[in-house]
Amino acid sequence: MRGSHLLLSLLLISGLQTAFAQVDTAHAGTYAFNLNDCIQYGMAHHHDVVNAHLDVEFSKEQVKEATAKFFPHGTITGALNDNLKLATSLIPDLTNPSSGVKVPVQFGTHFNSNITGQLDQTIFNSDYFLGLKASRVYTDLSTKTATRTNIDTKVAITKAYYAVLTNEESIRLTKSNLQQLTKTLQDTKSRYDAGTAERVDVDRIQVSYNNTVTQVGNQIRMLVYTLQLLKFQMGMPQAEQLELVETVKDLKVDDYAGDTVNYRPEDRIEYGIQSTQIALYELQLKSKKLAYLPTLSAFVNYGWNYFSADFGELYKHGYGASVLGLTLNWPIFTATERLHQIRENQITVKKSKNDLDYLVQQIQVEVKSANTTYENNKDSYVTAKQNMDLTQGIYDRIVLKYDQGVSTSLDVLSAENELTTARTNYINAMLNILVSKTDLDKATGRIK
Repeated sequence: MRGSHLLLSLLLISGLQTAFAQVDTAHAGTYAFNLNDCIQYGMAHHHDVVNAHLDVEFSKEQVKEATAKFFPHGTITGALNDNLKLATSLIPDLTNPSSGVKVPVQFGTHFNSNITGQLDQTIFNSDYFLGLKASRVYTDLSTKTATRTNIDTKVAITKAYYAVLTNEESIRLTKSNLQQLTKTLQDTKSRYDAGTAERVDVDRIQVSYNNTVTQVGNQIRMLVYTLQLLKFQMGMPQAEQLELVETVKDLKVDDYAGDTVNYRPEDRIEYGIQSTQIALYELQLKSKKLAYLPTLSAFVNYGWNYFSADFGELYKHGYGASVLGLTLNWPIFTATERLHQIRENQITVKKSKNDLDYLVQQIQVEVKSANTTYENNKDSYVTAKQNMDLTQGIYDRIVLKYDQGVSTSLDVLSAENELTTARTNYINAMLNILVSKTDLDKATGRIK
């Protein structure tokens, strides 16, 4: 019986490796990453990040498309007609013009065909010029949107990374407690066998031991889940093996400090996105105002016309023709439609500027809220760490007294429960301060 409990403890102590080994790794790669490595991997593989960078490439192609409108455009048109029945026209009788008689005649040939090539060149079109500027602004907007996606992904990866580390620390602390309980349980059973302890002492410690065993198992399963979540946030396939080379001790949580003095709302990517959106709306307004201007383009063409009563003879001889000219289109009057469109765009610009002012207020409130949460969590973390150290000392002294026979099993269990609570509070406080520090860095625009 005693050996079976010891074996169960050893199995749980190595349970983390067993849980991860359940994944099929026959064809999976293995990665040993710190936080920066995880972020860099996510910047190259996460779904949203990849699509955001594709959007940037798409916007660059739109700039090239807008530029191409200023280049010459060539077209070739052709037609082949089989006049099944030529149209009839009435003309005066040329042999006796004064008679007033109309003679029916048919003009044309049974078959005719033509082919023309034309080159068009835009000389002036306000929409083309503004479209080129708008496409460049849109590229800037898509680039900033991609930056926001990068920031959101970095934040998600960082929080998931911290969850893994704090779960690992929680398992380490609980396993340490389990080792002590295992020893206490074995010693109590030996004393019971020797007649110096009661059965109730064995049963009490056995209950605490069983609860701790279950707790370790639950924590291991939670660790497996948080690691899977981290891989998801990184865009890493679940079949890949990810090992973290850092622990919570490497994070130096005790040295963290908040700073909300030197931040500027302009440092937030959301501010840049809204400013760029205003620029787009202003270009739309300018486009409506310049719609009163004419458009001018030039063209030149050359073509051939073919006529024949017999299809086989149609293309033996062609008659060339060419035209060079200008085309002017000037919308002089469109009632009040364009005037209302201009006013609509003016309202849109004003709303967008109001949104920017409101965004600044939102950022200021968000920074204050994030800083308050961080400071509260920092105080809670300091307290939780002190309490854990104190309860650990109390537990060690009571166990020592229990081994010496001057304290009871109830004292041991009470101290063990207090230590478990203190450790749980410590782990929660550590995760809270790590997450709130990340939120504060995001709110102040420090995460780029």
